[in-house]
Amino acid sequence: MTGKHHAWQAAWSRLPDGSVRHESGLTFVLADRADEDALESDLMVDQSTVAAFEAHERARGVPGHDLWQRGARLAREAGEWHMNNRQ
Repeated sequence: MTGKHHAWQAAWSRLPDGSVRHESGLTFVLADRADEDALESDLMVDQSTVAAFEAHERARGVPGHDLWQRGARLAREAGEWHMNNRQ
């Protein structure tokens, strides 16, 4: 038996420009760190995708006061997915 978080990775994909997109439409772009020796990149939300994310979540019945928490969880997931699915 599986829990509600089973196969959460399937909701994520990488766009041709390297960005990470959730099925809700929320997209995180890569922002290289200033340190050239850093092996990691920071992910920043693409502000142009927030409205689509909110509309998607509201259509699923997520109340407005829970959108921030959902977005924060997706940001953590995006980072984990990105680290496990590097190009």
